[in-house]
Amino acid sequence: MDNTKIEFNEVDYIVPAETFSIDYSYLSKQGLPFTKEFIIRALYIAPLSKLELATFFGFNARELSVALEDPINKGEITYLEDGKLTLTALAKGYFATLDAKPMIEKPQARNSSVTFELVGFNKVQNQHGSWNSALRLDVNHEIQSLSEQHAMKMFKKHFQRLVESGDLGKINTHDGALPSLYTVDNVTRKKTIAHRVRRKFEIDFDSRVMPFYVDKLYENDEAISNAILQATDNHRLEHNLDEIKLAWDAFQDMSVARFVKHDAIDFRGMIAEMGSGFTNKPYELLIGPLYGNRALNKVEQILKKLKPTKQQSKPKRLMWIAANTRYWGLSEGFTKTIDSLRSYQSNSKGSNYKLTLFLPTDDHSKTKDQVAKEWKQKIPNLESCEGIRNGLFDGNVEVLLLDNEFAAVCYHMAMPDISPVHVPMGYITRDKSLIKRVSDVVDDFLEGSVAYGKPNLIGSL
Repeated sequence: MDNTKIEFNEVDYIVPAETFSIDYSYLSKQGLPFTKEFIIRALYIAPLSKLELATFFGFNARELSVALEDPINKGEITYLEDGKLTLTALAKGYFATLDAKPMIEKPQARNSSVTFELVGFNKVQNQHGSWNSALRLDVNHEIQSLSEQHAMKMFKKHFQRLVESGDLGKINTHDGALPSLYTVDNVTRKKTIAHRVRRKFEIDFDSRVMPFYVDKLYENDEAISNAILQATDNHRLEHNLDEIKLAWDAFQDMSVARFVKHDAIDFRGMIAEMGSGFTNKPYELLIGPLYGNRALNKVEQILKKLKPTKQQSKPKRLMWIAANTRYWGLSEGFTKTIDSLRSYQSNSKGSNYKLTLFLPTDDHSKTKDQVAKEWKQKIPNLESCEGIRNGLFDGNVEVLLLDNEFAAVCYHMAMPDISPVHVPMGYITRDKSLIKRVSDVVDDFLEGSVAYGKPNLIGSL
């Protein structure tokens, strides 16, 4: 039990990557032509005179001369002082063992497309990933400007490993032997793509966050790890429990508040309650953001059982009030959740609800168009999205609310002495009185304002 690790958040990072077209040649072992092979086999056993060779193979003088012309010109056969023919050191090198088939290394020209990320110049998959819903890592611009040179260097260094992994396609070799790189003739940058690195944040019962490792995922894992540490772990959050307590009071919360102290969280108690299998409480505890797997599974179970409203009736509202924190929504889980909520809006029997996503900005002077442009970097499709100022309780609280059906509340707690990212936790409920309490708080916010002439609700994006 003491080794239990609890996943409490997830953040995706985008590393810019470039795909290169690489022209190169490699040396591949190949067999010799039939006649030449057996002449060389015979001379490998012992030197022979021309007469002995002609007799052995049944050649006349002209046929023997033609057969010997190529290996002599290539420095594979030479004459001894007594006039006999023998193999040179070059031709003897064709034999791995005495009874082995003679093989030569011959250059083969080839072109391959290879993708390297630009932080540690690790080989990554050549796949078009989304640039959205992730924290983009900084790239050294000097390295980026010389990326073709770096790509050539890494290609040379890891050529055989690229062959083994199949990243260069099928390369025919003899008996599975790895080819050796002969030359790299040209490296050309083709395109820039997004490489996504996923990080799941885990914590133990002593409120210690597990360190992040990318071991064995990359050749140069230190560069990737350092870039992520620089972007996240070295960016200290400001403590926000005072704002969270205001939310607890407004929601009359008795779920999460009892597990949180100023400098610690009773995860052991939370997990024990969540795993008990039965409770008389009108809610279920959640750890993680509302786009995390735990919350999404609970929400989907409810949405699958919804009965569509009649065509003439106004559809129910499903409102998702986003948190306004540094890391909210920076995960493919966020995109997955939006897609899921949109997919359940209606079916063949009618409409279940109308989803509206409320997206915050902390700059009160921004117009709707400016807020929309800002959020398009995270969400390409801003369908049914409304802009809001600050967010609930200065953006520290996230809510998913379906009229009279359920409410999910998540408090994004910044506790920098515990975690470099927010610790999201909350609850989901189907209790009518709790749903109404959450709904009242949300409606009061949407109808309020931050200052004269600056309503909290900016409008449709």
